[in-house]
Amino acid sequence: MPVLGTDRALGLGKYKIYIGSTSGPSSYSTGGFTVTVSELRSVSNAMVVAGGGYIAEVASISGNTITVKAYSGAGSEVTAGTDLSTVTFIVLAVGE
Repeated sequence: MPVLGTDRALGLGKYKIYIGSTSGPSSYSTGGFTVTVSELRSVSNAMVVAGGGYIAEVASISGNTITVKAYSGAGSEVTAGTDLSTVTFIVLAVGE
């Protein structure tokens, strides 16, 4: 997954912008699934977009790990056990 560096300070210090994609889990857990951005030491902010008619949000960030919650098109969280392995999630993260 690509990481774009910047020579310009974005906020405090120098940051990198990460853009990549991942598949969802084969068995979704209520509360979300984690995506580790190994290209960054820490993530300051992130956003995620889902394909396949799903909606996604960043539920939390800890270090370089993002927790992603998935919702049906109707707006309710996907039920536990749902197979999202064919759904692509695009992640944009800013960090160091």
